Order: sequence, then C-alpha cells, then structure tokens
Amino acid sequence: MDPNSAAVITSRLREEIRLGRLPPGSILRQDALAERFGVSRQPIRLAIEVLRTSGLVTVRRDRSVEVVGISAQALRDLLGVRVLVEREALVLAIPHLTERDILEARQLQERIEIETDPRLLEELDCAFHSALYKPCNNARLLKLIEELRREDRRPYGEQPVRSSARAKWSKQHRDLLRNCAIGDAASAVAVLEEHLAALKRD
Repeated sequence: MDPNSAAVITSRLREEIRLGRLPPGSILRQDALAERFGVSRQPIRLAIEVLRTSGLVTVRRDRSVEVVGISAQALRDLLGVRVLVEREALVLAIPHLTERDILEARQLQERIEIETDPRLLEELDCAFHSALYKPCNNARLLKLIEELRREDRRPYGEQPVRSSARAKWSKQHRDLLRNCAIGDAASAVAVLEEHLAALKRD
C-alpha cells in the first residue's frame, strides 16, 4: 500500500487523535498536512472526510477543521458497553482459567508496570485482558471486546511509569488476577467494574 494514501493518512491521524497527540481543539490545516505527508490536498481531503464521518473532527464555519476527539458522553457510552461485554467474558472465562492463563497474565502485568511507550502499553494491556477473557470460548465476544478497547487509546498516554495513575491501574490488575486465580467471579467482576469506571471523565 502507498504509505501516503488517504487510508494510511487517515489511520495515522486517527491514532494521533486517540493517543492525545492531537488533542480536542487542535486545528488541522490541509496545506500543512499535505506538506507533512508529501502529498497533494486530495488525499488529505479524503482523510479529513473519513475523520469527520467518524466524529473525530468537525468542519467549522470558516471551513477550518477542528479535532473533536471522543466526547465525555461518547466515552460514557463506550465504557457502558465495555462493562457489559467484558463482564460477560470474564464470568464465562473464570471457570475455565488454567494456571497457564494466570501465569501469562501475571507476566504481562509485570511488563505493563515498567513499559514507557504508550503504543506498547496498549498492546500489553490488551494482551493482559485477552489472557483472562479468552477461555470464555466465544470468538465473537472476544472480537467485539478488542474493537471496543481500541476506540479510546487516551489512557495509555496518561499513565507514565511511577505515576499514581499507573500504580492504581497496576493494583486493579493485580486484584483482578488474584480473584481470577481463586475463582471468585463476584469479586473479579467488582474489580473489573472499578477498573473501567476509572477511565471515565467529566
């Protein structure tokens, strides 16, 4: 694929918005983007239209393009759905979790606690939860969870190593692991709900 195609540019801009590198309120200028990516304005216009359709940017009255990001309400809606599907996967998975699954999740958590790259942190976090959910043996549910988890990448840039946010996140993961290891589904679900609630913003 052409690295400067509209699809590639869209993907890169979407990632920058969701990682917070292009925060809400940022103005996207077609000429600056065209120069940055070394393309004409046509693929830039196509990329912006895709982002606008996705609700990530809006075209203002003066025709400039402003980053909207994910609104507080959209985030609440997203997390509400995530709670439903991740809770279901966890409840279904716990009776089938093996020592190997718990060990895999524990090793991933150890890496999470020292990782500094937000992109790698996201991959490790997804893998951690996948290790606990995959014994539910529902491929469709697991695919939906993966898609939903990737809609909001903001948290991975907001939890630097040795921060109180990372410490809280790590404690929740370890509490979740402990309850899963002893098969305490009710306590594990309570920790998961607390973990997801921490992602909300006003």
